[in-house]
Amino acid sequence: MKKKTPNGKISRLPHHIREEINSRLRDRQPGKPIVAWLNSLPEVKEVLSVSFGGRPIDEGNLSEWKKRHHPAWLLQQAAFAQSAHFLAESRKLAQAGQGSVNDHLAAFLATRYALATRQLAGEADERQHFKLLRALCHDVASLRRGDHLAERLRLDHQRL
Repeated sequence: MKKKTPNGKISRLPHHIREEINSRLRDRQPGKPIVAWLNSLPEVKEVLSVSFGGRPIDEGNLSEWKKRHHPAWLLQQAAFAQSAHFLAESRKLAQAGQGSVNDHLAAFLATRYALATRQLAGEADERQHFKLLRALCHDVASLRRGDHLAERLRLDHQRL
């Protein structure tokens, strides 16, 4: 599937600026200062000049970004934080002989899917919701098959 070119003013900004916008929104900074900051940046002025006839970013643009893109960013940040936690925990457990890193990676993936399930609850299009849910169930079933295979191998190893 071909990736769609972003068409919003904020979507066309460089990644590091979008990251800063998301950080400021997460920190509950009011919209007016964010918009003023954005419109003062030379990089933003360039994008607006080239793609939007020089029209500045307004609070409506920021509100739309906050509604459409910021929740996914928050979910991604939660996943990153959980990933860091799981990796640190996996190292400790592996050093103590309490499971492999792969076991803990599977736990991380299961947690990530739990977060994705939460996001699915907000899906407005019911057909899309069930399509994503079906794909999620397929992946979870695959993970479980892997768990069962690993347990079977462990039991076979014990018997030997």
